[in-house]
Amino acid sequence: MNVDIGDVFPDFILNDENGDEFDLKRDFTNSYLVLYFYPKDETPGCTKQACYFKDFYQDFKTFDCEIIGLSSDNKNSHEKFKNNYNLPFKLLSDKNSRLRKELKLPKDFFGLSPGRITFLIDKNKEILFIYRSSLNMKSHINSVLKYLKKNN
Repeated sequence: MNVDIGDVFPDFILNDENGDEFDLKRDFTNSYLVLYFYPKDETPGCTKQACYFKDFYQDFKTFDCEIIGLSSDNKNSHEKFKNNYNLPFKLLSDKNSRLRKELKLPKDFFGLSPGRITFLIDKNKEILFIYRSSLNMKSHINSVLKYLKKNN
């Protein structure tokens, strides 16, 4: 299934860094949700991206927007990553990249690395904005905030 702007993001259930289930259908209660798919915990680029999201977390909250990071890393890896950088948002484990594969998300670096892609969805789970950049981590945050500011 390829997803694009205007599509409804498919429901999913994944475990977070605490081992608790996050059910998009049941647990998404904000006006907006940023779902950002990243390659791997504790790598330089992914750490920068997570910390940029943390640095601008309150800006997102002003739009009633929650942030969730997703990678194929397990609960223990996510728990350590979240604690090491005091991340204020959930990290979900997409075991075996099941959701990533279902969405047919592209890979980066000649197919060697899971793609870095950010979705903004609204309370109806409609995809409002998609951003993809493998190398410019801060651009994910800046682009989504720019969209929110322009459209609110």
